[in-house]
Amino acid sequence: MILALLACTSKLPTPPPPVQRDVVLVSIDTLRADHVGVYGYGRDTTPFLDELAAKGLVYTDARSPTSWTLPTHLTMLSGKLPLHHGVVDDKRKVPDDLPLLAERMQAAGFATVGVVTTFFVSQRFGFDRGFDFWDDFDIHSKKRNQTETPDAEQAVNRVLKGVRSHPDQPVFVFLHLYDVHYPYAAPGDWEERFDRKGTDDDLSYSKYSAYLEDPVEPDQMAHQVAQYDEELAYVDSQLRRLHEAFLEAGRDPLMVITADHGEEFGERGSWGHAHTLNPEQLHVPLIISGPGVPVGRVTTRVGTQDIAPTLAALHGQPMSTDGVPLSLDPETPPPERDFLSDTSRFDTNRVALYHGELRYDWDLVSDEARLYADPGETVDVAAERPDDAQALRAALIQQLGVGWEGTTPTTNGAIFAQGQRVTFIREPTLFQVIPVDAEVTGAEPLHLGAAEIELTEDEKKMLQSLGYMQ
Repeated sequence: MILALLACTSKLPTPPPPVQRDVVLVSIDTLRADHVGVYGYGRDTTPFLDELAAKGLVYTDARSPTSWTLPTHLTMLSGKLPLHHGVVDDKRKVPDDLPLLAERMQAAGFATVGVVTTFFVSQRFGFDRGFDFWDDFDIHSKKRNQTETPDAEQAVNRVLKGVRSHPDQPVFVFLHLYDVHYPYAAPGDWEERFDRKGTDDDLSYSKYSAYLEDPVEPDQMAHQVAQYDEELAYVDSQLRRLHEAFLEAGRDPLMVITADHGEEFGERGSWGHAHTLNPEQLHVPLIISGPGVPVGRVTTRVGTQDIAPTLAALHGQPMSTDGVPLSLDPETPPPERDFLSDTSRFDTNRVALYHGELRYDWDLVSDEARLYADPGETVDVAAERPDDAQALRAALIQQLGVGWEGTTPTTNGAIFAQGQRVTFIREPTLFQVIPVDAEVTGAEPLHLGAAEIELTEDEKKMLQSLGYMQ
């Protein structure tokens, strides 16, 4: 009976010919690239994604511009970097005048279907704009992330419902899945696929700084990683079910699989995300597969800011973004570019710049900076290569742009003016403050930026339970 019901919920209408290909963009929250099979992982976590990758394009060096959910999803759906869209903390929501990918897909003739499973990509923050069918499980007003987080099966069922409600149009689907984010507890037999079941005695996530002070024991960390991988394997199975439902209806969609950020598992002494810009958090998968997509691997670095302009341009809807439209041709790789990243959660204030094989990482709180030249970013070579460190610092500051005008400003952020970091400004000038949502007095903003949002006490408690607030 249950199997029959699932078969029913998976049934999609066959579109009338001719039909433009459907497009399905999937964001698997907290998925680091190196836990996906096609990126070299040893466990069999992603057989379906690996099959997609074998028939399409794999971007081996895709990077997120930040390391937590809200700002990087807005980048994914707008093409604008966090330092430019301004939504870098949970007191901001999507600016009303910021064009979004779903709107461009509507203009191209698509019915738009959005299904999300976490508070930070919900209607509460304005992510529903541009979608004909939207479902965020009402988590924009209830503590659902804490006690009743929707799983991938529920989310896929809602997507299929949304597609069925538009039988006469090609669809653009944005599907966000939260299963791989802590707490890791895959349903049913999936929870024992790689390790024992979780118990009440297992470690509960606290906050990033807690594990720097008291590192997780190796056997406990191995268990956490196994649970994370079990969630990923479960998600992979549900994405296979979604794809098969399209194929059974005679619809062969363009599939775009990515993530907003990754997760650290003790590599830097801690567990979690949002506080650093290390590769465990910024290196994400990007797989594009479907009709007309050639098979290949693109090794040139790309960013999640490239996703929106790529999908829009493919359908005749250019967007003005910080990204570039990818050609979907491994013989025509994207241009070599610098990549700016930042994070300012809690007491963090950090910016970084990728330049070729180098990455300059600047902690603006301690004013300490590191220069990495190795792929794993484990060796700081700033002292040995001072000229490179200085050149990348100058390039990073140049890319920050300007946001204020005045003199003698007061702020709780870091001030940059005339190509350098300063503590005060004697003469009226243009300057930038990082983070971009820092409080500033004694100066005028050059633009209003993102609108503010005020969280309820229940929402704050929910975010504290997930390690998002302290």
